[in-house]
Amino acid sequence: MPLVDCDGRSVNYEAGGPDDGTAPLMPFQPPGASGAPIWRPIAAALQDRFRTAAVNPSAYGETEAFAGPEPMTLRDEAAALAAVIRAELPKCRGERAHIVGHSYGGTIALVLALAWPELAGRLTLLEPAPYVLLRDAGEIALADEIGGQNAQFIATVRAGGRHAEAMEQYLDYFNNRPGFWRSLDGRAQQKMLALAERLAVGLDAVERLDMRVADLAAIDVPVTVIRGGGTDPLHARLSELVAQAIPGATLIDLPGAGHMMSLTHGAEIAGMLRETA
Repeated sequence: MPLVDCDGRSVNYEAGGPDDGTAPLMPFQPPGASGAPIWRPIAAALQDRFRTAAVNPSAYGETEAFAGPEPMTLRDEAAALAAVIRAELPKCRGERAHIVGHSYGGTIALVLALAWPELAGRLTLLEPAPYVLLRDAGEIALADEIGGQNAQFIATVRAGGRHAEAMEQYLDYFNNRPGFWRSLDGRAQQKMLALAERLAVGLDAVERLDMRVADLAAIDVPVTVIRGGGTDPLHARLSELVAQAIPGATLIDLPGAGHMMSLTHGAEIAGMLRETA
């Protein structure tokens, strides 16, 4: 899998599709507690039309963990995505990328579009998660709900020896299904437990995100926000906020999908993305 340099840190991604300048670039940024492999089925369905590049965030796959003197920010994650886009664009048709991001990854896509607008030609955001926008928009109850969930996860992980408790709380909540964690087999649970500390770092970066609703008005490329038709009220409202704040953005409901739609509705998402080629 390719590696690129981002300020002295190696960033790893999975690439596929034409690299002879005939296809546009479509990079993918995964949701929290996930790496590039989550995109494999969707990317494979699109590689006759796009050059795909699924990015591994900090400390996932072969991407080096961020090790700056200050805690990692989402701008640091967006800088890694930008490095991948710059490396791949010379192999592709067009001067900008169609960036696809889910949840945590959708938030990174928004940060990139604001920080490096010359790289973003289009955004498709699957329930992006810039939770700070909820409080900015006056959605105090929802902001307190997600802030409390994230703070509890981070504190439980950092308390040491309580990763299983933290992952049970997190996965049951984000899958909107009590008992989800206990329904996983032991191998799946162990795989998720290995991600707990990396997820805590990412959630901490999300909570410290410096973004306001008004900032999104500066995004002037086509944007599609995909919301799960069966998602929870928090992510439903947040998707609506993002779509309303970006001029000309389109909000689409995906029937039957919840927040983890990239896992459950890959074929439908790939079909939507094919239409943008």
